[in-house]
Amino acid sequence: MTASQKYPGEAVELPLDDWLYEARPRQGCARCAEALAELHAAKKSKNASARFEAARKIRLCPHGATP
Repeated sequence: MTASQKYPGEAVELPLDDWLYEARPRQGCARCAEALAELHAAKKSKNASARFEAARKIRLCPHGATP
């Protein structure tokens, strides 16, 4: 007789959609450069939330416009 399983199975890690991390920084934009550095650091540390936020900053950047 086999031992009964007390849990449904191994944990499954689902991949996030790649578009969440897509970002096209504009050349020469200081804000994009800063966010790109954050994006690389978050990717290196495997921090998905920080990675998403950095990519979001780049996508929403006004590219050098003054606030």
